Amino acid sequence: MIKSFGKAPEKEVINRSDQYQKGRFQNPISTTAASLKDMPQVMGRYMRRKTEKAPSSAYKFQEANRDIINVLDKTGVYLNWLGHAAVLIHAGGKYFLLDPMLGERASPFQWMGPKRYAPSPIDPKKLPAIEAVVLSHDHYDHLDYPTILALKNKVKKFIVPVGVSSHLEHWGVPKENIVEKDWWESYQGDGYTFTAAPARHFSGRLFTRDNTLWCSWVLKFGESNIYFAGDSGYFDGYAEIGQKYGPFDMSLMPIGAYDTAWHDIHLNPEEAVEAFLQLRGGQFYPTHWGTFDLALHSWYEPIKWLNELADTHKIKTVTPAPGEWVHLFDNPTDKNWWRKYSSELSLR
Repeated sequence: MIKSFGKAPEKEVINRSDQYQKGRFQNPISTTAASLKDMPQVMGRYMRRKTEKAPSSAYKFQEANRDIINVLDKTGVYLNWLGHAAVLIHAGGKYFLLDPMLGERASPFQWMGPKRYAPSPIDPKKLPAIEAVVLSHDHYDHLDYPTILALKNKVKKFIVPVGVSSHLEHWGVPKENIVEKDWWESYQGDGYTFTAAPARHFSGRLFTRDNTLWCSWVLKFGESNIYFAGDSGYFDGYAEIGQKYGPFDMSLMPIGAYDTAWHDIHLNPEEAVEAFLQLRGGQFYPTHWGTFDLALHSWYEPIKWLNELADTHKIKTVTPAPGEWVHLFDNPTDKNWWRKYSSELSLR
């Protein structure tokens, strides 16, 4: 068995979850995604599409604006988008990393599968010691085998949904360094509390499906309150999360990789804004775009659409380029930095 596929969890581990019913983990509401019978139609549209699939070759980034981090400031919270759903957080003098897909391909193979438009702005081998890595689910574009291998000896805790620990243990992460949580369960660390919350998605690697849980996360750093949506479609659970744990100072919301064929499991920008409003989300920090070609829309459509919606709804967006550090509250960013990397838009 190829190591990067991971390993299925034991039944006694996943049976403890209320979300595990009828032999698989369940969504809060009825949910469908593209099946094998849909693939010919999807592939036909994929081959015929005329959208701009990737940014220009100049689309490369390095860690920037690091001087805003004052390691003596134990109350400040800083964020750095590393591409897709991966976000590095500095809080209370410690580093935390969300969905660290920092490898070259969203695939179990290094020679095929969706390739990053540009390398991670911070090489995983050069990351500092990590207090905790937080995972939303086990898909290849969120849980990356090469990244875990590069990080596992510098991470104090991996905080994951039920069942995901099996992959990590299979890859050599000590069991005592992993914490598994079901929806609405919390883990309290030194200066932070992370709570797993519902999401509308699915899981699986190789030929498995829904044998590990998926979730979003409420991230509390002292008095600072951040929502990390991970990967999800739209459902009415956002209002419940907002009622229980909001209002939030900032919400990290996925806005890309949407399509009619898998509408239920990915938010488009309009749905992400609606979810954000129900969450009482504070500031809108977009993720899950501008890194891989995972759908039929252009690489820039999600952020262009979001900016238009934010103007209409008067929402404050925080839209840093990959690698750029921003403060949780004091975070001026250029919402149009990406336009110059589009051959279509740069001519307008």
